Amino acid sequence: MELNEYGRIFRRRWILILVSTLVGLIVAVVATGLTTRTYDAQAGLFIRSDSEGGSSFENSRFVLERVKSYPDLVDSPQVLTPVLQELNSTLTLAEIRQQVSASNPEETVYVNVTASAATAQDAAELANLVAQNLSDVIGELEGEDTAGNAAMEAFVAVPAVAPAAPSSPNTVLNLAIGLLAGLAVGLVVAVVLGSGHRRIRRRGDLSRSVGLEVLVSVADGAPSATGVLSQETELQYRELMTTLLVRRGGHLPKLLMVTAVGQANGTQGAFGYQFAGYIGDSGARTCVIDATQHQAPGDGAGSGQTGTDLGFSDVLVGEATLDDVLSATESGTYRIPIGASTEKISRSRAAREGASILKELGDSFDVTLVKASYDSHPLTTWTVAPVAEAALVLVSYGTRATDLVDSVRELRAVGVEPLGVVLLGGRRRSGGRGRGRAHLKVRTSGLG
Repeated sequence: MELNEYGRIFRRRWILILVSTLVGLIVAVVATGLTTRTYDAQAGLFIRSDSEGGSSFENSRFVLERVKSYPDLVDSPQVLTPVLQELNSTLTLAEIRQQVSASNPEETVYVNVTASAATAQDAAELANLVAQNLSDVIGELEGEDTAGNAAMEAFVAVPAVAPAAPSSPNTVLNLAIGLLAGLAVGLVVAVVLGSGHRRIRRRGDLSRSVGLEVLVSVADGAPSATGVLSQETELQYRELMTTLLVRRGGHLPKLLMVTAVGQANGTQGAFGYQFAGYIGDSGARTCVIDATQHQAPGDGAGSGQTGTDLGFSDVLVGEATLDDVLSATESGTYRIPIGASTEKISRSRAAREGASILKELGDSFDVTLVKASYDSHPLTTWTVAPVAEAALVLVSYGTRATDLVDSVRELRAVGVEPLGVVLLGGRRRSGGRGRGRAHLKVRTSGLG
């Protein structure tokens, strides 16, 4: 997915992203409010040597080596038991160990004692008591011996004071994490919804999906029970025909290939016959071949054909001629059913001979409209594309965007750049049916 596609998704889903970010922020506020506040206070011990038996350098190096072991003493019973007695606390030795710690900054003679408590005053008091007891224990352990070893002295150089703010929870950090987490979740959900599961429900969705222009949106191509199209539908077919003429310098394509994407519906099934009939009403001789249907449309398209009628496949195997399979309509439009011999034709034969038959039709008609798909047999998009002068993509309302992208990629793979997209179905923009062209009905057979 390209960068501009991500930008498009984020622009469309900005409300989702905003809501997700606000939810993350609210969760962080609630979590911070429910978290028990903890205060940390710190007291500092300074360690020195009072020995006169060595030089100042030797004493300093000795202190630096010895001081590294003193932080471990803070958890000892010798340090903490007197603290519990002085505080008259009900805590156990294990529990108070969780509240105190000590550290020795590298290459220093300091030992920092940190204590945590529910209030600032309690934290400061606990840190000072632990630091003082640790100082006493160090003095007891490091007294000068008879050999003249250096004596160690520890005293509280920096008493602990009550902290002004709790150390936990960190409100600013929690809010920042909640904000970023909500934003991240919103962005991920937007990308998932905008790529893999996005469906086409408006004209703008089409151009963003494949970079093709939407030529027209046919809201309802199905005729009424009396065979009359709505005024809106006729205007949409007129708009499409006008666009084709403008795109092709005032000339309609001799062979127009149409491929459909999405779930089949009445509008999709009737489009080819109705649009060809509309072109025929303008005086052009038109012919329709629907390779995607092994049985011609029923009453909705005015066929009157069955799956056993002779058709294009029978011409391919030599069991019929074009004159035998052509059926004329009242408007002068012809149709050719796919026929009953599709199983007798190999794909290679269809590719070799199908294009030549289509060229022959191009010499007899002003416009030949062929509806084909990647797997329609014997006429596939691979067979029709080399001789087609133009191509349209029909997209049903609610089609997945990924299906449209795949279909257009297949067309481009065989060297066909569609003129544009026709959106089928969806809501009507106006109500009522006006007087329109009568529904196509079979009248005669043969070229006439």
